[in-house]
Parts: sequence; C-alpha cells; structure tokens
Amino acid sequence: MSALLLATAAACSNGGSATDASSTGGDTTSATSTASGATEPTSTAGPPTTSDGPSSASGGSATDGGSPATGSTLTASTTDGDTAADGTDGISATDVSATDATDTSATHATDTDATDTDASTGASAVCGDGVLGPGEQCDDGNLDDSDACTNLCTPAACGDGILGPGEQCDDGNLDDSDACTNLCAPATCGDGLVQPGEECDDADMDDGDACLSTCKAASCGDGSVWAGVEPCDDGNALDTDACLSTCEAASCGDGFVWAGVEPCDDGNALDTDACLSTCEAASCGDGSVWVGVEPCDDGNALDTDACLSTCEAASCGDGFVRVGAEQCDDGNLVDGDGCESDCSVTVAQKLVFVSSQLYKGNLGGLAGADLKCQQLAQAAGLPGTYMAWLSTIQASPATRMTHAAVPYVLPNGVKIADNWADLVDGNIDHPIDITETGGPVPFGGPHCGLNARASVWTATRKNGTLYDEFWSCSDWTKDSGSGLWGNAKEEDDDWTESCTGDSCARPSSIYCFQQ
Repeated sequence: MSALLLATAAACSNGGSATDASSTGGDTTSATSTASGATEPTSTAGPPTTSDGPSSASGGSATDGGSPATGSTLTASTTDGDTAADGTDGISATDVSATDATDTSATHATDTDATDTDASTGASAVCGDGVLGPGEQCDDGNLDDSDACTNLCTPAACGDGILGPGEQCDDGNLDDSDACTNLCAPATCGDGLVQPGEECDDADMDDGDACLSTCKAASCGDGSVWAGVEPCDDGNALDTDACLSTCEAASCGDGFVWAGVEPCDDGNALDTDACLSTCEAASCGDGSVWVGVEPCDDGNALDTDACLSTCEAASCGDGFVRVGAEQCDDGNLVDGDGCESDCSVTVAQKLVFVSSQLYKGNLGGLAGADLKCQQLAQAAGLPGTYMAWLSTIQASPATRMTHAAVPYVLPNGVKIADNWADLVDGNIDHPIDITETGGPVPFGGPHCGLNARASVWTATRKNGTLYDEFWSCSDWTKDSGSGLWGNAKEEDDDWTESCTGDSCARPSSIYCFQQ
C-alpha cells in the first residue's frame, strides 16, 4: 500500500493538473488528471467538489469513482452558478481505480484566478422601495393606498377603486348614475346628477322650478309653486280654500265654494238661480229674479213701486200704495172704508208718514223741517202740502196745522185716526211706522239710555202743543242741547212724547202730515 501511494504521488507530481472551466449562469469546474499521456473520462458516480475562492494547495478536490490508476486523465466538472477560470495550481484530486489502483488525493492544486459575476446586472423593480423602476409611474417608498401613490406605483385617481386623498368614495368606475360620482364624492341631491331614487337633479335648491330641492319632479300638490306654471300650490287636495286641487287660484264661478269667502258657487254666471254670478246666495232685493221662487226683484226695499220689498208684485190690497198707480191701499178689498177695493179714494183723507231720512237737531227751524217733509213727499209722488209734527216756543201743530175732519192715513191706506180730535186724544189707531216710500221706519239713536229705536223729533205733547222749549234743540236750530222724542212703533202717547234729555246730535226721523 505504501508503494502504491508513493507511485500515485509521483504520478501527480509529474504533470497532473486541475482546470476550472468558465461558464455563464452557473459555476462549472473541470479538473483533468493526466498520467502518461492518457485521458480518463469524467466519472459520473458522484458529484465532484470544488472550492471557489482564493487559490490554495488544499482548497479544491475532485473524486472520480471509476478511473484506472495509470495511463489516464482524470477530469471532474460541476456547475454551481459561478464562473471559475484558469485554475491549474494545486487542485487536489483523488482517482479511485476500478481494479487495483486508487487516486486518493491530488495535492498542491490551487485555484488562482476565479471571479463570480451575477448574470442579471439590473435587479427587478419593486413597488414601495422608493426607487422609480421600470413600469412604475410613481414610488413613494410605501405601500399605503391612502396617499398620492398607490401600492401599484400608479398615481391615485378617481375611479381606480382605491380611496385616495381628497376622495370621499371610489367605486372603481366613472359612472355618474350610481352611489359614487365620477368626482369620487357620494351622490347627493343637488349635485346635478340624477342618481337612483332621484326623479331629477338640477343642481340647485330652488323649489320654484321643475325640480324641487328634494330632487322630486315638481307637481301640483307638492306645496311649492312652480313659477310660470302654477298660480298656487298649497300642498293639499282641498277645493274649499284659496288654492284648488288643480293648483288654480280659487275664484267665483269655479264651481267650488271657498269656505269663509263665498256663500255659494255653482260654477255658472247665471243670476236667475239660487247662486248669483257674484257667488252670493240669491235673495230678495239682490236685483235678480230667482226663477221659480221670486215673482220679481227690483233690487230695492221699496214698497211703492211695482215690486214690493218682499219680491212680490205690487197689487191693490197688499197694504202698500203703488205710486202713480194707486190712490190708496189699506190692505183690504173692502169698499166704503175710505179706500175702495180698487185702491181709489172715495172719502177725503190726509196722508201721514215718518221720514225715511234721519236728521240731527238743527233742522233749520220749523220752516226747514216743513221743507224736508215736502221734498220727501214729492220725491215719493205723494200729493198735497206737508208740515212737520214739531213745536217751538213760537208755534206747535195745534196752532199751525189744519184740524182735519177726515181720516189721517198712512201711504198704504192704513188709518191712524178718524180726524184731528181722534189724533190728539192720547192714542192713535196705528203706529206711524211707514215712510213716504212705503218702507219701514229707520232706527236712530240710541236715545235716553236705550238701544237704537224708531226715534222721532217732536218736542210736542200728545195734544199737539209744546212740551217744553228746553227740549226743542233751540227751536230746531242747533245740534247741541237736548230734545224730546216720540217712538214710531207706539200707539199710545209714546208715539209723540217717549223720552227726553238726550243730545240733539243724535240722528232721528220726523213726522210729516198732509194739510
């Protein structure tokens, strides 16, 4: 065995060499042992081992498991990813013969000129390393998706599906019809974009146009007036208030009764039915004949014309003297009572009425009062001459009027006294409560602490003489002072001497007697 080792050592010293061949993509090391000019193929029985590093006599080894001991060249190759070149110094190799010789070591082999180089000179780009590499649009050194550079190293943008700076939402699209707009803001009413659940969106909060501030389309009944389209809109479906359910302003003739404003509304302009064209309920005296209800309606309260104040046609016996048509009308059709059944007078009589006008105490004296009676009678078409039933310190009815021997009657023919004596005996047959026009006595006052009443200036006792000059409003020339009144609703002596002491500034009527 010693001899064999010596022989082997000698063989190695006589020209044995190890060669580290260069390769790319992996270190390839080739060790070749030459003995007596023979070459031994590389064994594949086991991987050779080489040490890549500084050249050394003991740094590398190659083992061949099947080469003959003599006359052969030993070559070992391996690939480990590095490049080795020109390694001829001192590579140790052991060649184990298959028969009787074994190369156990190769000494003094040194790898003197080996260089390792990375085949990829540029490292792959890594997003987030802070270096702008190939394919990167930005790289801010982090993988934070909430800043200006995403974790894909692309600038943050609305629609990228990443909630970036200044974005309230980002649904990964630029569709304005969903919950997140292409401005990456939540869809809201008033943003000018019609979103699910919105009928419209005109980008304003004006409730006077076609789109409300609620993003609902304007319509009648929404409570907002659509300018130029709706006259009104009160938000309800009532037709009894100022705005109809059609959003038209309530008006007379629209067929709907405006509560508290219109008594009626029948939707037409007729004045001959129950509701006038003015939306007032038809009534006697409105001047329009209600067909089937009123025989006539002349729009006044006179009972001396063709149509009575009751809207009945005037006729003989109705108790009202129709001026220009009847001489009298005592309310009956009895003959021989002074007013015949044809309303003609067969017995002489004197007319008496209470004035339809109210006057303060300054009547212009007795002469002024007489003139007022005459003017009223003439205006009403009554015949004869008339005087006022008034007294002063100078004169009274008892001293200045005719003491008639014929009946005193009202314009409607109703008798109040048979003659003068009957007139001044303290009671009359009927109150003097009809005016020259046949209408009711007007109410003046209030007087003597009482409510308004049918008060009449007199200052005259029931016998036709002066009651007291103190109660004559300074002989009917002043509105100051006090007076004496009669009551046109009474038949006893109150008809001429009812109360005293009140102010002459209180308006009242006067009695007028035909002479």
